[in-house]
Amino acid sequence: MTSSTPEPHPIDLAAGYVLDDLSPREAAQLERALAEEPALSRDIAAFEEAFSLMPYALPMVEPGAGLKAKILSAADQSLDQPIAARSGTQTTPPSNVVPMGVWPRRRGQRWMPVLSTAIAAVAVAALGVSQVQLRQQSQRAITLQQEVESTTVELVRLRDELQASQGAIAQLSQSEAQSYALVGAMPNANNAPVAKARIFAKPGDRAVTLVAQDLPRLPESQIYRLWAVATPTAAPMYCGQFRQDDQGTAQWIAPSPVCTQNPAQLLITLDGPTDPTTSAGPLVLKSAS
Repeated sequence: MTSSTPEPHPIDLAAGYVLDDLSPREAAQLERALAEEPALSRDIAAFEEAFSLMPYALPMVEPGAGLKAKILSAADQSLDQPIAARSGTQTTPPSNVVPMGVWPRRRGQRWMPVLSTAIAAVAVAALGVSQVQLRQQSQRAITLQQEVESTTVELVRLRDELQASQGAIAQLSQSEAQSYALVGAMPNANNAPVAKARIFAKPGDRAVTLVAQDLPRLPESQIYRLWAVATPTAAPMYCGQFRQDDQGTAQWIAPSPVCTQNPAQLLITLDGPTDPTTSAGPLVLKSAS
């Protein structure tokens, strides 16, 4: 007993005609359908117009050279069988493959592998571009954040130095005030910046103001002491002790007006708070002699 294949609907035949996917038998059936139903020609025209506009609905993305070669190779392989069928070449399929003629070909069937490969390739390319752009934007954001943080730290340091110098500026505005620059006597450990300081005093006045930079803060068990050398051959004279504040400044009254009477050199040493003032500890800063 044999079963007959159901006749395809005229609309399916019209779609197959637009896709160039009709067998001779189906083409003859379409001709008979057009003779019986002339309005079917309008459906064919509508299908052709829609099919011609399909490429414009896809985004234009140019894949890389390697990806483009893979797309073209996949398209060639998917079109090999239809091309061989139209050219009349007969091929014998393997025994475990069901011939394509078992099922009636339907609209767009042979185009699906090409479209699927193209859509997948476009998606992969777009995803790759998006990831690269995201990494670049993230790196730029990190760099800008680091620059902002560095600039903020520098601004804070400059503001603190400006505030610390206000007292010194007030003294410098007096014509008789003297300024003495002191620098670190030896390099600091771990390649730390060399400490610097400036002493402001009025000759013969016991008031002393210090503005320091990169001078380490001290614990309660240690203290800085200032010494004045009146002449190059004179012994250092004790002129007070101090710990600078968070802005690096300190103010105190020297024990003798001789400490600010145009000394030949100023020294700063590291001592204990209760050490005798007759001898100085390790030298930390000194002015030019």
